[in-house]
Amino acid sequence: MIIKEVFDLSKDEIVLIDGNSVLYRAFFALPLLSNESGVHTNAVYGFTNMLLKILEDKDPSHILVAFDAGKTTFRHKTYKEYKGGRQKTPPELSEQFPVMREILDALGVKHYELTQYEADDIIGTISKQAQENQKKTLIYSGDKDLLQLASEHVTVGVTRKGITDIDEYSPNEIKEKMGVTIDQIIDLKALMGDKSDNIPGVPGVGEKTAVKLLNQFGTLENIYDNIDDVSGKKLKENLINHKDDAFMSKELVTINRESPIEIKIDDLDYEGYQSRDVIELFKQYGFKSLMGRIGGEEETVEREGVTYEHVEEFKTDYISSNENYLIMEMLEENYHNGDILGFSLVNDQGYYFIPTEVALNSEKFKTWLESKENNKIVADTKRLKVALKWRGINLNGVQFDLILASYIVNPSNSNHDLPSIAQNYGLVDVSYDEEVYGKGAKQKVPEKDVLAEHIVRKGVVAKKTLPTINRRSREKRTRAAVL
Repeated sequence: MIIKEVFDLSKDEIVLIDGNSVLYRAFFALPLLSNESGVHTNAVYGFTNMLLKILEDKDPSHILVAFDAGKTTFRHKTYKEYKGGRQKTPPELSEQFPVMREILDALGVKHYELTQYEADDIIGTISKQAQENQKKTLIYSGDKDLLQLASEHVTVGVTRKGITDIDEYSPNEIKEKMGVTIDQIIDLKALMGDKSDNIPGVPGVGEKTAVKLLNQFGTLENIYDNIDDVSGKKLKENLINHKDDAFMSKELVTINRESPIEIKIDDLDYEGYQSRDVIELFKQYGFKSLMGRIGGEEETVEREGVTYEHVEEFKTDYISSNENYLIMEMLEENYHNGDILGFSLVNDQGYYFIPTEVALNSEKFKTWLESKENNKIVADTKRLKVALKWRGINLNGVQFDLILASYIVNPSNSNHDLPSIAQNYGLVDVSYDEEVYGKGAKQKVPEKDVLAEHIVRKGVVAKKTLPTINRRSREKRTRAAVL
């Protein structure tokens, strides 16, 4: 059955999404995941999660995802180095663009691209049509390039950390948050330049200086008409010497709102989707947690049970002569003075949860920590070493650091905590920290049994992950040595 009755098609609310920007942001915000066939899916998962949230929260009558058509655009005629120096798109991301289009088709969401033009230009042109017809429009992007499109009828949403946290900007909010009016956004970017797009701007002019200049003079043109009134010898010299760069940068950052697109607002009407088609795709790509949101049954994650001992007095019998996986749990980013929530020790002797007070008051445990025997495997040596040092314990004998190895194997990943590493290798035996502790103002330590099992499970996945990540890190070091 088509899911459409939940959307109020009379609202005439238009949603426009910068596909490349959001997909790119999702790729680096989430751990590198893949389905059973080896197809990478983290960017598509993040994008889809965001898209479903938009459909649920905004109920748009029209929607479009715009994509860049290629690396060459009309802007290269003005400046051939435009976007030059960018790193090549990771192949793990490139392969996800066709998957994303497949998901959009199944969800009934239109997508469009235009040779020689960027997604920004497509969105700018459609939003202008909407503005002229006084239709409410919501734009979503992973960066602030599209803020220049904000107006009385157009709101621009920019993803923050992660992919589903979004700051929405109206003209008033732009003035409040950025210190300039909506009409000054283009001039602000022209003065500052943009390293990510290789737009030169004026050397030495950052956001603070650019805002100050525009508040004083109003426009880029007026700055140069009154250049003698600019204070600061070096600033004035840079503005004079790089006048051509400033105006070229303004041309480059200005979104083309008259792009020769072949679609109109009426072509973007949203009628919903056949839930069975989407369910099949979600199954194919392993999006189990999204199933319940599109009319399917959310598949529960089956985790292997763990049996562990809650240690009341540490014994040397708990230590193995082989590998010992030692986990210290701490929520605070500042590990110099953060509270330790507990330890786990996992080895061929068993699984152990060691409460903080037991661990730090046990001479046997402290003696083992300081022993130089080379059989401790940890996650984040520096964090563990510093936290213990503040408590008078000198950590020795670390054989392997899983977090460090994860950086070596997948440096492009943004998350290297143990649950993310485990998920990257297909292990679901431990929950993400946010699932256990919550986040932000709602973050709290759970009851002791939940806490203990979570910390022990981290040790368990560390043990399961080590053989693969150790092998891959050796392979990467070998390739680097050969090169």
